[in-house]
Amino acid sequence: MKTWKLCATALMLALAPIGMAQAQVVLKLASNAVRSDPPRVGDQIAFEWLQSELESRTNGEVTLEIYWGGALGAEAQLVQSLETGVIDILPNSGSNAASTLPEAGLFSTSYLFRDFDHYRAVANDPAFFDRLAELQAARNAGYRLVGLGATGSRNLYNRTRPVATPEEAAGLKMRVQSSPIEFRIWQTLGLIPTAIPSTEIYLSLQTGVVDASESSIPFIMSNKYYEVAPYITLTNHQISTHLYFLNDASLQRVPEEHRQVLLGLLRETGNRHIDATADLSETMLEELRAQPGVTVTEADTKAFANRLVELQDEVAAELGVTDLLATIRAH
Repeated sequence: MKTWKLCATALMLALAPIGMAQAQVVLKLASNAVRSDPPRVGDQIAFEWLQSELESRTNGEVTLEIYWGGALGAEAQLVQSLETGVIDILPNSGSNAASTLPEAGLFSTSYLFRDFDHYRAVANDPAFFDRLAELQAARNAGYRLVGLGATGSRNLYNRTRPVATPEEAAGLKMRVQSSPIEFRIWQTLGLIPTAIPSTEIYLSLQTGVVDASESSIPFIMSNKYYEVAPYITLTNHQISTHLYFLNDASLQRVPEEHRQVLLGLLRETGNRHIDATADLSETMLEELRAQPGVTVTEADTKAFANRLVELQDEVAAELGVTDLLATIRAH
């Protein structure tokens, strides 16, 4: 009996290192995007691709759990969760990212990018990305910039009336993201901005707390904002940028041989995010036009841009990123 116990103990000790070597690392990604079948937002297509590829390329040693629909909180709150390691990866909008990385506020300026192709070229320019990553690293926040994606080209929508010009939009109570630059943009256009979390947009429009908001076409459709704000204006004033952040301690938990795999996949996820969003924006605009009671208006984009384009130079100078603006304009 004693011999059997000794043998069993020896076997367990012999197997323990193997089990420890194969221990699985589970990373958590939190997104405010709503998951659906079929996908209605580029976020889902991109992040589920990342989930599949990460498991495949690391032989299951590193996996990804995705928490959709703000299940772990709004983006502004999730920054703290990223800092503390409650989550490992956070795709954060430019305006929310600016609360801890002020230079990201540049992305909130309007008519910065011509279209998705322009944005993709800039996002893949090493000089641009590395400069942003260095600015983030200098913050010593405990997380790093690892990718750039896009959730759409943002458009104005409201519950009150058709709008084609800044004059027609003036006076609307406007939901904006929590960014001083966003406030300046909409005040310049004559609207009355107020910061409201993305998870509260529908109810705020439904109850009249605000009259208007702005989102990408996929997000207007996937969140059914058109039900409470049926007047859509195609301003296409901003590529809705997402900066991907990764907790530094989380990266250290990943086996060394898989770290570059993870970082490479996160960069590629950004491109897939941009491409998926561009495709969905086209198809879902047609779906939006077909919704009962919805009015889609082509904006006088020159009238909007003429009022706002000077903010690009002002904001870039204030943030100390005139070099980033120059890189954008050079493409």
